[in-house]
Amino acid sequence: FSSFSEDILRELVEGSRVASFETNEALAYHGADPTHLVVILSGAVSASAPTDGGAHQELGRLEAGGTFGELALMTGDKLAADFVAASRAEALFIPVSLFQTLIVAEPGAAQHISRTIADRFRALLADPSKAAAALRRSEDPYGLKLKGERPEKILVVNCGSSSLKYTFFDTE
Repeated sequence: FSSFSEDILRELVEGSRVASFETNEALAYHGADPTHLVVILSGAVSASAPTDGGAHQELGRLEAGGTFGELALMTGDKLAADFVAASRAEALFIPVSLFQTLIVAEPGAAQHISRTIADRFRALLADPSKAAAALRRSEDPYGLKLKGERPEKILVVNCGSSSLKYTFFDTE
């Protein structure tokens, strides 16, 4: 957020909510629809994903300043992990509408998000058991079942030299 103006930061904070979590309390669950970008303000959060046997494979740990939800928000996939407080923690929940209008529109923030996603994939792929747990196939791999905290209607138009194609999405 270092490249954001004071006005954008104020709008981001005012439109978001802060929540506190006790140790072992879940912030978000594997397979949930992405509705927020979450910034860890204090404490630590463990990310884990269920394995085929029903156990959980720890994927990593997020400390203050860490974020989660960016991959799911960018792709439309479900959350790839459970996020559980490893200690008492506070987190800022930034709604998808602010993520889309303020964060993704800022080139520096979009570049940082891309780097974060790439770094996490590199770390996951270095451990095959973590990769298998985290990269389970989504029931919506192409992000066509769009969701947010408010319904949207999206018209996509593809105008070719000899054809016109369109698709309509209703996130409700």
